[in-house]
Amino acid sequence: MTASDPDRLDRIEGLLTGFGEDLKALKEQSIKSNERVELYLKASQQVVNLAFGLILTAALAIIIPVVTNR
Repeated sequence: MTASDPDRLDRIEGLLTGFGEDLKALKEQSIKSNERVELYLKASQQVVNLAFGLILTAALAIIIPVVTNR
């Protein structure tokens, strides 16, 4: 071992620690992003369901009077 080996190992250890912290932060951001996407998908599905419900109601409002001759 040379005199610079401990310094080099300390530098490498510092880099690895930094990478570990960055990886942890990315994991947390990924979890938050996944929660946001899941919430968006649920909201979008509710909007689609509402739209189809309104379309069905409008269609029935036109069809029922025609069928019953009113």
